[in-house]
This record gives sequence, C-alpha cells and structure tokens, in this order.
Amino acid sequence: MAGLFRLWHEKHNLPADPKHISFHGKAVLITGATSGLGFEASIKFVQQGVSSLIIGSRDQERGKKAKERLEQLTGRSVVQVWPLDMSSFHSVVEFASRVDRNMPKLDVAILNAGVMHREYTLSQDGWEDTLQVNTLSTALLALLLLPKLEQSLPVPRSSTSASGEASTPHLVIVSSGTAVRIAEKDLPPSTSRAPLLSYLNQSSQTNGPSARKRYAITKLLIEYVARHIAKELAQNTTSTATATGGNLNVIVNTVKPGLCVSSLGREYTNNNSRWYERWALGLFNKLFARPTEAGSRVLVGASVQGYESHGRMWKGDRYLEYVIA
Repeated sequence: MAGLFRLWHEKHNLPADPKHISFHGKAVLITGATSGLGFEASIKFVQQGVSSLIIGSRDQERGKKAKERLEQLTGRSVVQVWPLDMSSFHSVVEFASRVDRNMPKLDVAILNAGVMHREYTLSQDGWEDTLQVNTLSTALLALLLLPKLEQSLPVPRSSTSASGEASTPHLVIVSSGTAVRIAEKDLPPSTSRAPLLSYLNQSSQTNGPSARKRYAITKLLIEYVARHIAKELAQNTTSTATATGGNLNVIVNTVKPGLCVSSLGREYTNNNSRWYERWALGLFNKLFARPTEAGSRVLVGASVQGYESHGRMWKGDRYLEYVIA
C-alpha cells in the first residue's frame, strides 16, 4: 500500500516545468527520443533554444517521423537523427565516433534509451538485451562521450558560480526508482560461483531473474556506473576544487522520472499480450502514471542542476537519497 500511495502522490504532485530555462546555443544529444520521455524532452529543448539536437535512433524511419513531428511542433529545424542501436556495441562505438567527428561541441547528453522485455531476449552480441541496453551499452556510451563533453567546457570558465554551473556540460543518465528497491534476496547468493553479469545473462528458466526484476537490477547497475564516473571525474579534476565541486569539467547525474505513460512496457500491452494484462496495465496507468510530458520535465531539469547534483539522483523536486556500496 505504501508503494501505491507513493505513486498516487507523485501523480498528483508533478515536478515544476523548467520552461523558463534557456538553452540558447547549446548542443544536446538524447537517446531513445523517438517517443515517450525522450521525445517530450526533445520538444522542450528545441522550444527553449538549442542550436542542435541529435537523436540516436535504431529505427531510422521512426527517427525521421520524430524529426518531422518535432519540426512541426516547434517551427525549428535543428534536429538530426543518427543511427544508434543500443543492442550493438559496434553501433554504440560508431555513434560515439560520429559525435566526436561531427559535433563541434556537446553541452548535454541524456542517455534515455531503455528496454523492459517480457521474454528472455538475446542481443546480437550475446548478452541478454535488457542488460545490454540498460547497463552495458549505456555505460559504454557514457564513457565514450565523456571526452567530447569535457572538451566542450567553455574556456575561460565563467567567474560566477551560477554561470559556471550553467555552462558546465552535463551527462544525464535516466535511471528508475526500482533501482533502490532491489533487496539482497533479488541478487545471486554470495555463495554463487556465477558473477553478477553471468547471472543476469541467464533466463529465468535457468536460474536467472524474472523480466521485471532484471530491469530493476540493470538500473541499479547503471547507478553504480554513474556514481563511479562521477567519483573519478571529481578525483581527476586538475583545477582548484571547492567544497561543492565547483570546478568539475562535467556534471554527472541520474534521474528518476517516476511512473509515466510511455512505451517502455509495450510488450505487456501489444497484441501479443493477454487481454486482461492490457486491461489491468491500462487501469493501473490511468490511476497512478504521470503524463509523459511531466516525466520529461525531470530529464530537462537535470541538465541544468548545479554541482551539488554530481553523482546523485534527481527526481524533479529534490534528490533521492540512498546509499549504495
């Protein structure tokens, strides 16, 4: 009941819309932006002045339609769609290489692409697809984009703290509140000889986790990745550091957009699902899910959070405080 009350409260207490923020002259990249949260965030970025918006999309036809729709809604032609298949490490590397070659700068990178498969699905690289997309490829892309983000730091840096924070490049990784609700019993026993990634790569029929549990664990793992990257960046900062991390070259944070109407659970609502599952999920979303646009506010807001957000999870009105080892 506590969980349902939390969802109800979140639905009826939406995050503030960061519509007053200008992104004039900024270059922004978003993955998973042909629909859902990523698409709604793209609308906001374009409306609020970005000079360039790159969308990474596996399906180029869907990407083309998303670009056309964005241009219709905003009246601006600043969107490009580049091929990106997060189920392929090769595609991730190619995409990052193109960013390095073709983008003069990168001010904001929002890694939003994610999947939640109903059935056990292997990627072309031999990894369970939820694990590859949500954790492995997201981690790889984050690391590959860091040099471009660091190079995009304005020089000289603004002399005022507020301006300095606003101009500092941001790496935003879309996480989930499910990450903090993983219990020890959801992980392989300490006596298990199988490493965690091997465990996650198994189907539930061969001692692996269920589909929904696997999704939550992959989001927990990307939290570890984000915090490790944030820690390394803070430690490797060569300029004089302040108590608030005021000289970071890149601000890294994660976001919890909350339960939103989106296509993430589409395998539970398509024609291959059971009718009563579609009915139940539809009712659940009607009662507890935020509008997609409201969730996108969290993504956009995270891209302008200050140094205090480094290594933390933003949920739209405050940071979600929790401890991971």
